[in-house]
Parts: sequence; C-alpha cells; structure tokens
Amino acid sequence: MYRIKPSKPSAVFSAVVGVAMIVFVLVRFPLREPFVWLWLAVAAGAVGFSLWAAFAKRGAEKVVEKDRSPLGH
Repeated sequence: MYRIKPSKPSAVFSAVVGVAMIVFVLVRFPLREPFVWLWLAVAAGAVGFSLWAAFAKRGAEKVVEKDRSPLGH
C-alpha cells in the first residue's frame, strides 16, 4: 500500500487560499443566504483536509493499494 501526499508547501498554500476564501465570503456576502453557509462549510472542510494532509503523519490525499492477483502476476 502506498500513500500519496502533497508537498507540505503545496498543502499549506491550499489551506491559506481556503482561509482567504472564507474571509472574502464573510466580508462580501450576507450571512442570511443559505448558499453562503454551504460555501463556508465546504471551504472550512478544504482547509481542514489540506492541513491534515500537510501535517498528519498518516495524512494522505490518496491511498494506492498494490493489487495482487491470485496467479502471482
């Protein structure tokens, strides 16, 4: 099994962009709109995922398992 991770600078950059998106939405759009809450939830999830992928020991964006056929090929 292989874990594929982004580089730490790439994942941290993604988190910073996500935080900037959250700040932008909070400043520019009214919070009474349901879409704004959906946008904020998705952006917060993306920030959390990026930070997890960057700093967690087992954080990975993709896990690849080597397929072993019963015939050994």
